[in-house]
Amino acid sequence: MERAGKKTRDIQFFSEKNGRMVCLHSPAARDYAKYLEKQSWVESYEAGVPLCHVSPVGIRGLYFKTSWELDFLLHFADGRRGIRELVREDSLQKASTAERLEFSRRYWAATDVDECKVVLVPVK
Repeated sequence: MERAGKKTRDIQFFSEKNGRMVCLHSPAARDYAKYLEKQSWVESYEAGVPLCHVSPVGIRGLYFKTSWELDFLLHFADGRRGIRELVREDSLQKASTAERLEFSRRYWAATDVDECKVVLVPVK
């Protein structure tokens, strides 16, 4: 999950699965999108889907003063939907990472998403 509108050098490529250009915000997201392109269990995917309307209990108020986007919303070949959040291995122990993941989990728990997983990104 990232801040919406965060200034990054965007990476764009044509996605065969989506039939259009996809805009990603990191090399790790690009690598994961390329992985998704090769998977038969993925029909299509969306990157940078905005999050909103989350219960504030136990999450610092500062998180609600900005807009957030999840990393990937997957549309599986069998009709289900899933979420993938990319997290760097070296930030997994940080409280801010746990709060962002909880923010995302609460949002998608209130929707019809069937599965939510964290993808660990190795530190290079």
